[in-house]
Amino acid sequence: ALKGWESLTPMESEVVRLTVGGLTNREIGERLFISRRTVQTHLSHVFTKLEIATRVELAAAAARHR
Repeated sequence: ALKGWESLTPMESEVVRLTVGGLTNREIGERLFISRRTVQTHLSHVFTKLEIATRVELAAAAARHR
């Protein structure tokens, strides 16, 4: 699947988890040993796959998905 939760990579899923947990891109990068830019890239892929545009929408989608 190119869309939806099942299409997320393990790293994208982890970025989602930390984002929903309230961490900033910088904090997520430090936690996962990747650059802030890489975090942003993962998030943009997640947003595309889930057809959303913001962290707020991501939090709402994650809550529904659980």
